[in-house]
This record gives sequence, C-alpha cells and structure tokens, in this order.
Amino acid sequence: MAGLTLTALLQPALDRGLTTALIDPAPQPSSGAPGSPSFDDRATALSGQTLDVLQRLGLSELNSVVSDILEIEVSDHGHLGYHHMRAAEQQFDRYGAVIANRSLGSLLWQHTQALPVDWRFGQSVSKARPINDGIELTLADGHQIHAGLLVLCDGGRSSLTEQLGLQAQTVDFNAVARIATVETTLPHQGKAFERFTQQGPIALLPFGDFSALVWTAPKATQSTWPSTPEDAIPLLEAQFGQRLGRVRRIGDWQQYPLIERTLSQPVGHHFIALGNTAATLHPVAGQGFNLALRGVQRFADLINRTHDEGAGQLPSFQELTTLAETIQGDQDLTAGFSRQLISLFGSANPLLQIGRGLGLNSLDRHPSLSRLFALNSMGLLAAAPVSQGS
Repeated sequence: MAGLTLTALLQPALDRGLTTALIDPAPQPSSGAPGSPSFDDRATALSGQTLDVLQRLGLSELNSVVSDILEIEVSDHGHLGYHHMRAAEQQFDRYGAVIANRSLGSLLWQHTQALPVDWRFGQSVSKARPINDGIELTLADGHQIHAGLLVLCDGGRSSLTEQLGLQAQTVDFNAVARIATVETTLPHQGKAFERFTQQGPIALLPFGDFSALVWTAPKATQSTWPSTPEDAIPLLEAQFGQRLGRVRRIGDWQQYPLIERTLSQPVGHHFIALGNTAATLHPVAGQGFNLALRGVQRFADLINRTHDEGAGQLPSFQELTTLAETIQGDQDLTAGFSRQLISLFGSANPLLQIGRGLGLNSLDRHPSLSRLFALNSMGLLAAAPVSQGS
C-alpha cells in the first residue's frame, strides 16, 4: 500500500523527469484494485490528516467509500473506566474514517496508473547489492536494474532488509488478533469503540452497514477460543456488551500474530525502508497506515524538493539519515502510546485498575486532556508537513 501511495505523492518529480520503477510480485491489475495481498477485504482506519493527504492527491471518490468516525467510546470491561469523545465537541469534522483496503487500492491505482512509471508487476527482487553510485537489483527472472536510490516498501515480506544489513528489533506481544466484520441489530451511526478486557482490547469501527472487528487475545487462550465465528457471538457479547444491540453475525475471520517489528536503522547509502518495512505496530491504536503515510509523505516531500532544486538530483546520505531520524521519532511516539495502552489496561494490579478508571472518567471533565487523548489516539502529536503538491 505504501508503494502506490508514494508513487502518487511523487507526481511532481515524475512530471519533471524522475525515473521510477515499481516492482511488485502481485499480478498486473486489469481493473479495480491491484492484486497485492495488501489490498484485501480488511478495513483500515484513516486519521483525519491521512484523509486530507489522500484528498489533496485528487482521490475524488474517497468520501463515497469511507465510513466516518464521528464518536469514540473507550471503556474498561469489569471496571468503571469510561470515556466518550465526540468529534464535533472537539472542533473536528470527524476523527477519521474507515475504508476497505481493496477500495483504497482501487482509488490509488486509478490515480497512478497513467503516471510515467516503469510498472513491473509479477516480478520480485531476489538480490540487492550496493555499488558505488547506487544499488544493483537482480530480479527473479535474472534481469538487472541499476537504481540510484532504492525504497523498500514490501512490508518486510522479503529478505532485502537482511541482505542490506538492516537489523530488526521485535516485540512479541504473545497475542493474536482476529479480524472480521460484525453485523449488529443497532446501526453504528459513525461510532467507534475501544473496549479493554482482561484478555486484550476489542475494537469495533464503523464499516459501511457493518462494524470492523479487531479482537485480540493471548496466545495461551487460543485453545479455549470459539473455533467458528458463529460460536464466538456469545463470548463477544459478554466481553463487549450490547452497545450496538445484539450481534447478529460475525463474518469469516482472519487471524494474525501480534508482533511489533522496527528497524533500528532504516537507512543506508542509496536506500531507505518505509512503511511497514520500517515499523509494524500493535493495532490497539489503529495507526499503522497513518504512521506509514506520514513517513512516505516526508520522503516524497524530500524527493520532490531535491529533484526540483538540484536539477534532477537525489537526496544525499545525510539528508536521508536526517529524514530517517524524524520518521523514527514519530514511530517511537506512536509505538510508545500503543505500548502504554496495552500495559495500562492489561494490568491486573488493583491500584492501576483504579487509576486508569479514574483517569478515563476524568477526561470527560477536562476537555483539553480529552482532546490531547484524541490527538494521540489518531497519531497526530507528530504531524507530517503539509505537502505542496504539484
């Protein structure tokens, strides 16, 4: 997803002659969304800032395929902690919106497919070798490409980061997330929920006529989890309550291990890692794509500026290093907030349980703190610069 978004953001430099190739193992799109596994039926939460960036790109149909988040309720199962935020009361039009990955991919592809890019779908890079003036790429079919600058946006699914000597740090939360859509008897009316339970957080996000469910639990409890969505309805109702009425149906789910992965140094001479390749976070705050886009936007702004001011030049190693430090600062802030939520609401310590309940309840009486909590939840404490566009 980061690759197509970056391509769209690079349009000013592409229009001035920047030579770019996008290499993707997914098949060449014929219509609709690209066939990449990133563009599946899962839902992605977009912050208000991300929505602004995508709209400035010219994705005119974006608002017709998203579900706005107008309210957010945060609660602590079995305890008194509760906080209800309304966007209108905090001078936001909306906190963000939710979109199907497939819909986002389709809009991005429609916007980028006519750009002057060497599209190489159905191909993959088997080897990346640094040379004096760039990176030599060897494709799986044996062809070679010389790149002045290599951008890794493969979600960490390839071995390229290891080949280039980038070291990853991982935090295994020893938990899994089940992702599905949920049909309830009451409409969501633009309301999102974050419900912290003893087993892990549950998120329900507005998603068309349904709600998108992210249900986390420790790996140790997997054997006791219901094996089918239908059997899981009573447990979901017991942990989430009937905030949207009764649960009519849980759709087919997908399950993922929860592992935070970050590169300690995502940059080198003539290459940089962006998006999920550079950092993969716990989904508790729903900021994965928003964090990725901020990094991609910063990189695109640097490329567009240096290509314009330097008559076609690419950024220096020092400029890339400075950029990487800024992106990592954003990553640390966003990841830290996610970890704090997990630690605070996952603790069985009675004092912490009382403290977090008082803290959540006090937000209702302190609008400035509530707004700060909302901004942090949306990943907006480290805002990316506003791109000037073409």
